Amino acid sequence: MTGQITTIRRADIPEQGLQLELNWNEALLDALPQQDCRPDLEGPLQLNAGLTLDGSRVILEGTCRAQGIVECVLCLERFVYPLTVSFYCVFQPVGMHDLPGNQQLEPGDMAVIYYDGECIDLAAPVFEQIHLGLPAYPHCSPKCKGLCTKCGANLNSGACVCRAEPEVKSPFAGLAKLKKKA
Repeated sequence: MTGQITTIRRADIPEQGLQLELNWNEALLDALPQQDCRPDLEGPLQLNAGLTLDGSRVILEGTCRAQGIVECVLCLERFVYPLTVSFYCVFQPVGMHDLPGNQQLEPGDMAVIYYDGECIDLAAPVFEQIHLGLPAYPHCSPKCKGLCTKCGANLNSGACVCRAEPEVKSPFAGLAKLKKKA
Protein backbone atom coordinates (compact mmCIF):
# COMPACT_ATOMS: atom_id res chain seq x y z
CA MET A 1 0.00 0.00 0.00
CA THR A 2 1.34 3.44 -0.90
CA GLY A 3 0.14 6.91 -0.08
CA GLN A 4 0.01 9.43 2.72
CA ILE A 5 -2.05 7.65 5.36
CA THR A 6 -1.04 8.11 9.01
CA THR A 7 -3.56 5.78 10.63
CA ILE A 8 -4.71 2.33 9.64
CA ARG A 9 -7.65 0.25 10.77
CA ARG A 10 -6.71 -3.10 12.26
CA ALA A 11 -9.47 -4.73 10.18
CA ASP A 12 -7.71 -3.55 6.98
CA ILE A 13 -4.60 -5.62 7.72
CA PRO A 14 -4.84 -9.00 5.96
CA GLU A 15 -3.66 -12.24 7.63
CA GLN A 16 -0.51 -12.35 5.46
CA GLY A 17 0.40 -8.80 6.60
CA LEU A 18 0.52 -5.44 4.90
CA GLN A 19 3.48 -3.68 3.32
CA LEU A 20 3.47 0.13 3.43
CA GLU A 21 5.46 2.61 1.36
CA LEU A 22 4.40 6.03 2.59
CA ASN A 23 5.64 9.49 1.68
CA TRP A 24 4.41 12.10 4.17
CA ASN A 25 4.84 15.60 2.76
CA GLU A 26 5.11 18.78 4.84
CA ALA A 27 1.44 19.69 4.36
CA LEU A 28 0.33 16.34 5.78
CA LEU A 29 2.79 16.58 8.69
CA ASP A 30 1.57 20.09 9.53
CA ALA A 31 -2.04 18.86 9.55
CA LEU A 32 -1.40 16.13 12.13
CA PRO A 33 -2.97 16.80 15.55
CA GLN A 34 0.11 15.98 17.68
CA GLN A 35 2.06 19.11 16.72
CA ASP A 36 3.87 19.29 20.07
CA CYS A 37 5.67 15.96 19.59
CA ARG A 38 6.38 16.32 15.87
CA PRO A 39 10.09 16.73 15.13
CA ASP A 40 11.18 19.66 12.97
CA LEU A 41 11.56 18.17 9.48
CA GLU A 42 12.46 19.47 6.05
CA GLY A 43 10.82 17.91 3.05
CA PRO A 44 9.00 14.61 2.97
CA LEU A 45 9.29 11.74 5.41
CA GLN A 46 9.60 8.33 3.74
CA LEU A 47 8.31 5.30 5.60
CA ASN A 48 8.78 1.70 4.47
CA ALA A 49 7.16 -0.67 6.93
CA GLY A 50 5.37 -3.93 7.33
CA LEU A 51 2.37 -4.59 9.56
CA THR A 52 1.76 -8.18 10.69
CA LEU A 53 -0.92 -9.64 12.92
CA ASP A 54 -0.07 -11.62 16.04
CA GLY A 55 -3.38 -12.52 17.66
CA SER A 56 -4.91 -9.25 18.83
CA ARG A 57 -1.54 -7.49 18.57
CA VAL A 58 -0.15 -5.73 15.49
CA ILE A 59 3.59 -5.65 14.84
CA LEU A 60 5.08 -2.68 12.98
CA GLU A 61 8.61 -3.07 11.65
CA GLY A 62 10.40 -0.89 9.13
CA THR A 63 12.63 2.05 8.31
CA CYS A 64 12.08 5.77 8.07
CA ARG A 65 14.08 8.38 6.14
CA ALA A 66 13.81 12.04 7.03
CA GLN A 67 15.70 15.32 7.00
CA GLY A 68 15.67 16.60 10.58
CA ILE A 69 16.35 20.25 11.32
CA VAL A 70 18.52 20.62 14.41
CA GLU A 71 20.52 23.38 16.09
CA CYS A 72 24.31 23.16 16.42
CA VAL A 73 25.34 23.15 20.09
CA LEU A 74 28.43 25.26 19.33
CA CYS A 75 27.27 28.03 16.98
CA LEU A 76 23.47 27.75 17.48
CA GLU A 77 22.87 27.72 13.70
CA ARG A 78 20.12 25.44 12.39
CA PHE A 79 21.10 22.80 9.83
CA VAL A 80 19.64 19.76 8.09
CA TYR A 81 20.56 16.39 9.57
CA PRO A 82 19.85 13.39 7.29
CA LEU A 83 18.42 10.49 9.21
CA THR A 84 17.59 6.84 8.54
CA VAL A 85 16.01 4.96 11.44
CA SER A 86 14.99 1.31 11.75
CA PHE A 87 12.26 0.50 14.25
CA TYR A 88 10.16 -2.27 15.72
CA CYS A 89 7.05 -1.81 17.85
CA VAL A 90 4.04 -3.81 18.94
CA PHE A 91 0.55 -2.31 19.07
CA GLN A 92 -1.50 -3.94 21.77
CA PRO A 93 -5.18 -3.29 22.61
CA VAL A 94 -5.81 -1.35 25.82
CA GLY A 95 -6.62 -3.72 28.66
CA MET A 96 -4.64 -6.65 27.32
CA HIS A 97 -2.49 -8.15 30.09
CA ASP A 98 -3.78 -5.76 32.75
CA LEU A 99 -2.81 -7.51 35.95
CA PRO A 100 -3.21 -6.09 39.45
CA GLY A 101 -0.13 -5.36 41.55
CA ASN A 102 3.50 -4.90 40.61
CA GLN A 103 4.75 -6.26 37.33
CA GLN A 104 8.22 -7.04 36.09
CA LEU A 105 8.94 -5.44 32.70
CA GLU A 106 10.37 -7.75 30.08
CA PRO A 107 12.83 -6.53 27.39
CA GLY A 108 10.11 -6.59 24.71
CA ASP A 109 7.69 -4.52 26.81
CA MET A 110 9.50 -1.27 25.96
CA ALA A 111 8.36 -1.61 22.33
CA VAL A 112 4.66 -1.93 23.23
CA ILE A 113 2.23 0.84 22.29
CA TYR A 114 -1.37 0.58 23.45
CA TYR A 115 -4.23 1.50 21.17
CA ASP A 116 -7.90 1.93 21.86
CA GLY A 117 -10.51 1.15 19.25
CA GLU A 118 -9.86 -0.05 15.73
CA CYS A 119 -7.41 2.56 14.42
CA ILE A 120 -3.65 2.42 14.85
CA ASP A 121 -1.76 5.71 14.73
CA LEU A 122 1.49 5.27 12.79
CA ALA A 123 2.74 8.84 13.25
CA ALA A 124 3.39 8.71 17.01
CA PRO A 125 5.88 5.79 17.00
CA VAL A 126 7.58 7.08 13.84
CA PHE A 127 8.06 10.54 15.39
CA GLU A 128 9.35 8.91 18.57
CA GLN A 129 11.97 6.98 16.59
CA ILE A 130 13.02 10.14 14.72
CA HIS A 131 13.49 11.96 18.04
CA LEU A 132 15.56 9.05 19.34
CA GLY A 133 17.64 8.99 16.14
CA LEU A 134 18.57 12.68 16.25
CA PRO A 135 21.90 13.45 17.93
CA ALA A 136 21.82 14.75 21.51
CA TYR A 137 24.66 17.23 20.82
CA PRO A 138 24.53 18.04 17.09
CA HIS A 139 27.43 19.82 15.40
CA CYS A 140 26.93 21.54 12.03
CA SER A 141 30.43 20.46 10.99
CA PRO A 142 33.49 18.91 12.64
CA LYS A 143 35.31 22.23 12.17
CA CYS A 144 32.64 24.41 13.81
CA LYS A 145 34.31 27.22 15.77
CA GLY A 146 31.24 28.08 17.82
CA LEU A 147 30.46 31.46 19.37
CA CYS A 148 32.80 34.02 20.89
CA THR A 149 32.63 33.72 24.66
CA LYS A 150 32.78 37.51 25.05
CA CYS A 151 30.47 39.01 22.43
CA GLY A 152 28.57 35.96 21.15
CA ALA A 153 29.54 36.41 17.49
CA ASN A 154 29.53 33.31 15.28
CA LEU A 155 33.23 32.57 14.69
CA ASN A 156 32.41 30.53 11.57
CA SER A 157 31.44 33.83 9.86
CA GLY A 158 34.81 35.45 10.62
CA ALA A 159 36.72 37.00 13.49
CA CYS A 160 34.70 39.03 15.96
CA VAL A 161 35.34 42.65 17.02
CA CYS A 162 36.34 41.85 20.59
CA ARG A 163 39.27 39.66 19.46
CA ALA A 164 41.01 42.78 18.08
CA GLU A 165 40.63 44.65 21.37
CA PRO A 166 43.46 44.34 23.87
CA GLU A 167 42.74 41.88 26.64
CA VAL A 168 41.81 43.54 29.91
CA LYS A 169 43.92 42.31 32.78
CA SER A 170 42.13 40.61 35.59
CA PRO A 171 41.89 42.48 38.89
CA PHE A 172 43.41 39.37 40.43
CA ALA A 173 46.56 39.47 38.23
CA GLY A 174 48.54 40.90 41.20
CA LEU A 175 47.76 37.75 43.21
CA ALA A 176 49.47 35.62 40.56
CA LYS A 177 52.76 37.47 41.30
CA LEU A 178 52.42 36.72 45.03
CA LYS A 179 51.86 33.04 44.33
CA LYS A 180 55.09 32.85 42.28
CA LYS A 181 57.17 34.38 45.12
CA ALA A 182 55.99 31.89 47.71
